[in-house]
Amino acid sequence: MLRARRKSPSPRYIAFAAISIDGRISLAKDRLPDWTSKEDKKFFQTSLAHCDAVIVGRNTYYAAAARLRRRITYVLTSRVSRPQKRGSVTFVNPAITDIAPLLSVHRNVAILGGAAVYQYMLERDLLHEFYITVEPLLFGRGIPLLVGGTSMHTLRLLSVRKLNSRGTLLLHYKA
Repeated sequence: MLRARRKSPSPRYIAFAAISIDGRISLAKDRLPDWTSKEDKKFFQTSLAHCDAVIVGRNTYYAAAARLRRRITYVLTSRVSRPQKRGSVTFVNPAITDIAPLLSVHRNVAILGGAAVYQYMLERDLLHEFYITVEPLLFGRGIPLLVGGTSMHTLRLLSVRKLNSRGTLLLHYKA
C-alpha cells in the first residue's frame, strides 16, 4: 500500500525589532541597538533560543557577525550572484534566488532586520508574527523600521506588555 508522503510544515517566520518611539531601529546602519532595556534583551534572547535559523541583512550581519556565526544564518545581500555558504552562514541575493525553498527545512525562523529585510519579508508574505519592543526614547534621526515598501499591510495586535517601570512596551502582532 502506498502512503502519501507527509509534507513538512512551512517555517514560522517571526520578526523581532526594538524601536524608539519615533520608529527608529538604529542610529547608524553599522551599529546594533545598544540602547534597549535589559528586559527587552532578556525577552529577545529567550525567544531566539526557540528559533532554528535567523535572517538578517548585510549591515546587521556585519554588526553582529561574531554572534551570528554560531547560528544558522541567512544574510540577504545584493553582493552575491548565487548563494554562498560559509560555515553556518549563507549569503543570498533575494533578487536572484527564491529564499523560501532554502528556509523550508526550518521550523522557526527569526527575522532580525534591518529595515529592508523586514520590508522584503513582509511584502512576500514571509512574516507571520512581529514582536516590536518600543523603548521610551526619541532619536530624531536614524534607520526607520521599514524602508522601500510598495503596499500597505494590516497587522492584528495580539498582546501588549509593559516590560518595566520606564515604560518599555512589547507589542506582539500577527501578520
